[in-house]
Amino acid sequence: MISFAILLVIIGFYLLYLTSEKIDAPKLFGFENYMLQHKSISKILGIALLIVSCVLTVFEFGLGAGIFLFFIYLMTFASLIVLLSPLKIFNAKMLFIGITLSFAFEYLVHIP
Repeated sequence: MISFAILLVIIGFYLLYLTSEKIDAPKLFGFENYMLQHKSISKILGIALLIVSCVLTVFEFGLGAGIFLFFIYLMTFASLIVLLSPLKIFNAKMLFIGITLSFAFEYLVHIP
């Protein structure tokens, strides 16, 4: 659940990042051209994904801790996207590896 919420934060913020006028839009995932042509859809979808992620973290951790963790996730991954996306380090391969490891540690490793 936590890994899925983090994935939603990453995708939601990336969609909002694409709507900025100041960036030279990197073509990292393939859907950027469509989102650049339809910025209103990108904004609505990005905000909706961030809201769903916030609801998931509140559901998992409670109201106070869930909102706090959501903002920690948002600050962390928004900073990484803003820093690594222009350098083309943030791409689909790295996202897939990171989320796969996150899901593996969350669901496969159980410490009694």
